[in-house]
Amino acid sequence: MTARQRVTARSAALFVVLAGAAFAVSGPLARYARPLHPLFVAFGRVALAAVALSLLDLRGIARSAVRLSARQRAAVLCAGLLLAVHFALFLWGLDRTSVPAALSLISLEPLAVVLCAWVFFGVRPTRSEQAGVLLATAGAVLVARGAGAGDHRLSGDLMVVGSTLLYGLYVSFARALRDALPARSYAALVYASAALFLAAALPVAPGALEGVAPPPRHAVVAVAGLALIPTLLGHTAVQAAARHMSPAIVALVSPGETLGGIVIGALWLGAVPTATEVAGAAIILVGAVVAILGSRSPAQAGAG
Repeated sequence: MTARQRVTARSAALFVVLAGAAFAVSGPLARYARPLHPLFVAFGRVALAAVALSLLDLRGIARSAVRLSARQRAAVLCAGLLLAVHFALFLWGLDRTSVPAALSLISLEPLAVVLCAWVFFGVRPTRSEQAGVLLATAGAVLVARGAGAGDHRLSGDLMVVGSTLLYGLYVSFARALRDALPARSYAALVYASAALFLAAALPVAPGALEGVAPPPRHAVVAVAGLALIPTLLGHTAVQAAARHMSPAIVALVSPGETLGGIVIGALWLGAVPTATEVAGAAIILVGAVVAILGSRSPAQAGAG
């Protein structure tokens, strides 16, 4: 391994560890934000993240937005819509199922990233990636079979699965727009767009605005934490990495989120996983690892 390859490997490992750790607090913090409605929590996290990035470089973000073509602006809005629905489905699903089940099903995100990279950039999955898809799907079915135990509900599982599919598309947009504007400007515009879409949905969603005036202090802390850690740090890092790293490396973040989130949920919220959920999570993670380790090299992936 050359010196440059070692540096690249260290950078990739550092990205995976830090982004995975940032994502891991998402589930527990979202559960801690109760009784706020999940849709309001989703709005709060992206709105605060957009404001924070805008305060850092409002003029630069405005200049980047002005330079975009009409098609590129539409693509940024689409990315914001994908992120808004992704967060809405994930947080709403988490509110309707157990923390371990939701975080286990989030392990399907790597497979969504790999498949979207194949469809939109021609990065065809290897046999190992195909085997990983089958394993992870089997694990997801096993997790879903535990529905009805405690907080675990099948309706919540389905929402979380829907959010994972949208995550793959959302990462693909970040890759497609890598030459259109700087990473920080892209993140700010996507978060702002997502906040606008969620704000439009709040008045028509039943119960979405209940208990928000004034919100409980612990819920405010939770939403601020969601904005700062998994959104501002985690998602911004993923958007930046999706521009130049292979889809497989970007996909490694989600298994780290699952493992870290289940541990945090058990220690902090007492959300101890059932035996079925543990077994399903293990199979999903094995499938994700098989797919990721059998993926193409970064150079081959970047060629698409």
